[in-house]
Amino acid sequence: MERRAFFKGIAAAAAAAPLLPNVAAGLAERLGTLGQDVASASNDRALWQRVRREFRLHPGLVHLNCGSIGATPRVVTDALTAYLAELEGSPLASAWGGRGDEVGTGRAKGAEFIGAELDELVLTRNTTEGMNHVASGLNLQPGDEVLTTNHEHGGGMVCWQHLARTRGVVVRYIKMPNPVRDAAEILQLVEDHLTPRTRVCSFCHIDTITGLQLPLSAIATLTRPRDILLVCDGAQAPGMIDVNVKALGVDTYASSSHKWMLAPKGTGLLYIRKEVQDRVRPVFTYSGYNAYSASSGTRNVPQIVAHGVAMEFHNTIGRPRIEARCRQLSAYARQRLAEIPQLTPITPTQRELSSGIVSFSLTNGSHSEVVNALQKRDIFLKPAQGTYAYVEDAGVPKENYNAIRISTHIFNDETDIDRAVEALQQVLG
Repeated sequence: MERRAFFKGIAAAAAAAPLLPNVAAGLAERLGTLGQDVASASNDRALWQRVRREFRLHPGLVHLNCGSIGATPRVVTDALTAYLAELEGSPLASAWGGRGDEVGTGRAKGAEFIGAELDELVLTRNTTEGMNHVASGLNLQPGDEVLTTNHEHGGGMVCWQHLARTRGVVVRYIKMPNPVRDAAEILQLVEDHLTPRTRVCSFCHIDTITGLQLPLSAIATLTRPRDILLVCDGAQAPGMIDVNVKALGVDTYASSSHKWMLAPKGTGLLYIRKEVQDRVRPVFTYSGYNAYSASSGTRNVPQIVAHGVAMEFHNTIGRPRIEARCRQLSAYARQRLAEIPQLTPITPTQRELSSGIVSFSLTNGSHSEVVNALQKRDIFLKPAQGTYAYVEDAGVPKENYNAIRISTHIFNDETDIDRAVEALQQVLG
């Protein structure tokens, strides 16, 4: 099968009448009301209190770990259950009786959300699946080099380590400084590690622990002239910051929609730039049917439709407004955490390098015990242990492995951060 035909097959959608038009109209009305309320809010406090009511979080629960898993808005979960009920009411007709429009619309919304074209987007389950599609689909040979860093999440790292074991691919690691001085320091490190055998540069968009945002568009000016594929683990970016893959200059971009995009669990996006699709062989093939994503076979249509509703939820509030709110809360968290002398910040403060993630290390004590103590108070943070892929002799600083992470989103507010800081002060004495 020709690879370009594969991607054209992904883009095709069967003609069908809209599924549950009454439900779709109801969802649109609810999003319209939310948009009107956001536009007419008297101040930022009123605006975000209104948005907060869209979530199902238990009263008193403080969820500061969107970097692991997000909270899905009511309108999205309602869409999911409504479409699922329709599917189970007539399983054969709903699964195979012309659901192409709904799936195609869901894909189109995902493509627009990250600035991709429809025939460049694949629906996946998560970042790890997307990264494995890319790594497994490349025709890398023994001795070909993949350049990455010692700060990558396991989901974006192990696919390359697998190729090192099975194909003789060489994985080389940049030892990332912490803290990073500026973007120029990162660019110099990348350039210094490129060799004539470098075929792939694989970097996260936002570091899962430190919150460092890599200057991908500048890195692309180093990789593209050398015909090096720039592969990106984008698990921590879309939904937190306004992402445009074209502006970033990446060749592939894998993300998990269940995090900052607030979509149903088990959903993700994979972008493969049109000009490099011939270099990424499809891992799954199909015969006789158009494919909705990189994997053939039965898909969870209600999940895909609800994923599109999640994109509309973001658009209703405004992606730039959401990014500004995430940054505002992370800045407030940095300010409050600075009051605790036992904590050492490991998160960049420069705007171009920072994000909605704030992390710190303890000068003494067990990070996991501290996180567990806060969890007993219904405050959920993230301990870093086990998050980075193990890289022998890569020199990942201990404070990065043993950090505690706070990731804030639009369902959070300043009182959540205050509660977390006060609890940390009590636990740390």
